[in-house]
Amino acid sequence: MSARQTSVINGLLAENIGKNDLVRNAHAKAIDADRRASDAEHRARMNEGSAQYVKVLLERNAKLEYELTQAKTARFKLIDENAALTSELAQYKQQANKFRSLLSRPMREIADMSGDFKKAYELQQQMLAEWIMGQKAYKETAMQLGMDVGKSLEEIQQLATQNANAVLENRTEHGNDSTTSPTLADHASAILAIRKKNGKA
Repeated sequence: MSARQTSVINGLLAENIGKNDLVRNAHAKAIDADRRASDAEHRARMNEGSAQYVKVLLERNAKLEYELTQAKTARFKLIDENAALTSELAQYKQQANKFRSLLSRPMREIADMSGDFKKAYELQQQMLAEWIMGQKAYKETAMQLGMDVGKSLEEIQQLATQNANAVLENRTEHGNDSTTSPTLADHASAILAIRKKNGKA
């Protein structure tokens, strides 16, 4: 091989080695670019996932804030309702005390303060007056009949006392026992005890 041929071959080899270096450098740069592209894609995916996670957190936070606002509104509403109920209860207690005080007074005073009660009270008083009138009429009749048969006022009074005790003790001869009247039956024993205490039985 001549010196010229050797020189040409060495020149080609040097040129080829230079090209190989360029290829290797280009390949290395391509690998590096590919790696950086992969890293960028990975970061993009991570950022996208983070963005979605942040979005979910923001939505949850907004929902919690809304629920908190609703709870506060409901709490304030309950506080207002409780205050209203407390005030209403105080009014009812005041009315109850007023009625309790009113009911401790004599019936006539209660009637003077209540129109509806006054009507019922006056009707009851009229019925009581009629009953008293009947009792006095019977007493007057008994006294007249007793005097017609020669009885004195003292004897008639004594006979009336005996008959009153007989009514209370349920031993009348003509069906006038206390048990024939529920009201009298409820109070007969108490009335009889008072009469005995006062020496009338």
